[in-house]
Amino acid sequence: MTRDFVICVCVCRVLLGVMAQSSSAAPQAPHTEAVPPGCKTLDAVDIIPYEGVSPLSQQLLEGCIRRTFREASQVTQLLRQGADPRSCGGLRVHGTTLPPSRQRYSCLAFAIDSPTNGPSVLAERSDGLGVHFLPVVLPQWPSRKLQLDILIALIDGGADVNEERDYNETIRPIMVAVVAGNLTAVETLLPRNPNVRGFAVMRVPYVANAVLSLTREYEDALMSIYRRLIQHDGTLATERSGEDNLVHLAAMSHLVFSQQFIDQYLDLITSHGAEMTATRYGRTPLHMAARCGSPYVADWLCRLLTAEDINRGSPSWGALGSAIHPGITPLANAAAGLDRFIRQQQQQQQQETEAHRERYERSVRHHKTIIRTLLRAGAAPSISRMPNDTEEYHRQRQLVLSEYTTVLNELSDVTMSAINAALAPQRDHSMLLARLLPLAPHHDGAHPHPSPSNMAFGPHEAEAIAWKIGAFLHEPSAAPAAIDEYLIGDSLLRRRVKAAVAHFVKSAATHTSSNGEVVGGTRYQQQGDKRVKVTVPPLQCFAVRDSGGRVVLTGVREVIHRAWLDEAAQHGLVGVVKGFNEHLGDQDCQFEWGQLGRLSRSGLFVSLGID
Repeated sequence: MTRDFVICVCVCRVLLGVMAQSSSAAPQAPHTEAVPPGCKTLDAVDIIPYEGVSPLSQQLLEGCIRRTFREASQVTQLLRQGADPRSCGGLRVHGTTLPPSRQRYSCLAFAIDSPTNGPSVLAERSDGLGVHFLPVVLPQWPSRKLQLDILIALIDGGADVNEERDYNETIRPIMVAVVAGNLTAVETLLPRNPNVRGFAVMRVPYVANAVLSLTREYEDALMSIYRRLIQHDGTLATERSGEDNLVHLAAMSHLVFSQQFIDQYLDLITSHGAEMTATRYGRTPLHMAARCGSPYVADWLCRLLTAEDINRGSPSWGALGSAIHPGITPLANAAAGLDRFIRQQQQQQQQETEAHRERYERSVRHHKTIIRTLLRAGAAPSISRMPNDTEEYHRQRQLVLSEYTTVLNELSDVTMSAINAALAPQRDHSMLLARLLPLAPHHDGAHPHPSPSNMAFGPHEAEAIAWKIGAFLHEPSAAPAAIDEYLIGDSLLRRRVKAAVAHFVKSAATHTSSNGEVVGGTRYQQQGDKRVKVTVPPLQCFAVRDSGGRVVLTGVREVIHRAWLDEAAQHGLVGVVKGFNEHLGDQDCQFEWGQLGRLSRSGLFVSLGID
């Protein structure tokens, strides 16, 4: 064995020893996934033991927080030496000077980690605006089995799964397990009869404004826990926190969860008894979502509620000494929230930090989205019910009118997309068939050996045959489905638009000879001995009969724009864009709905019955 080889072996042994020692003394386990932006980690907070915690109990408490235990026997040994498993403590952001933490957790609660690095506990922070609670992601245990062993060792050693003392301040372990998305901890606690009643264990977790979003993995873990809790006790979905039920609480939660999660959560709790129209001091969850800026909850509710629910009035949130209006609708609530954040933006634009400005901008976007969702769901009748007796209320009403104009202008693209979706299969297949038909061999009838040859077609004949064959493939249901996805509530506007689009799709698919006849455009036509370029309008399958019996044909865009004009006239909207035949103004859209119909194959006028 050479001298160099011996030196190499010694160096390797020393390095391995240092690495092993460093690993055993590591202050915390590594995170396996990225921490959500806005969440604090353990290196940004101080651990504050509650008064009366002994040094031995503090060692137990910090070991649970920092994950320094490598086997459950270390916990058992501390308990035998006199450590109290019921010891509590809190977390404070570095640099914060406060009395003992008001948000306390026991050793058992602190021992629960988040398998997906979601926020599990809160830390206090104070600034010029007061005391705030920020979400903290604690390190994970090296393995799920070790965490399970630690939890069992604490419970067997006397840890209280309910933490009955200091009820208003100490966070129960089952709540931490739920918020952490830790199904292992939930499954460990449930057989030991934790008190899951009386504090809305199934509520959407509170997450501070600083957090912008959470991972899909965390949301999936949370949903798995909710389903397990419902399996444990189906009545948990009907729990209330004071006057609020779980749908109210979801409506007041911060917008850090995805639309998919909110949909799944609300589907689950309402299918087990949570009421989507329950009232809180006269206000429904939709009122709360509109006021608090929860567009995902508002979207889910608007797709299920009736027009009466969407336009329901309630007492206003009047400030002390201000007038209380008894008929405030969700639309008015959303307008008040939008107005509030716009004014805050304007008043504090210079003084606020970039984070505050982004928060205001986000809140403005959320309230605008809610207003549009409500209007798409049939809340237009609420416009006339909005208070208008002060400058503030008048300003809020103008904000709603501006958003409704945006909704109507977007409807143009929606209707065209709906028509295209319905006709797309016919267009695709007819185009292919038009190319293949001239290539198809046929027999010319020669006897006794017919000779195959290509089929012969006149100008556009193959195209017309292919279009008629393709008519069997169009999807009429795609058009109303696309309209329903945008205009999500029953309204006169939706009924008119759907009826007009349905008639157009049927006529385009079955009463025309080509796609060119449907879309119109520039064509060359033979006039005598010349080919002349002419403009052909899109399919005009609607007929308007005036009082004198004269019938004029018109298209689907004119009919839909007529519906927009009625909405604009009723609510005093300005700025609705026509988008076609601008040189005619609204002259080509002037008719009454009772005058609208179609022409039969024999040329007789038939009313469409669109009111």
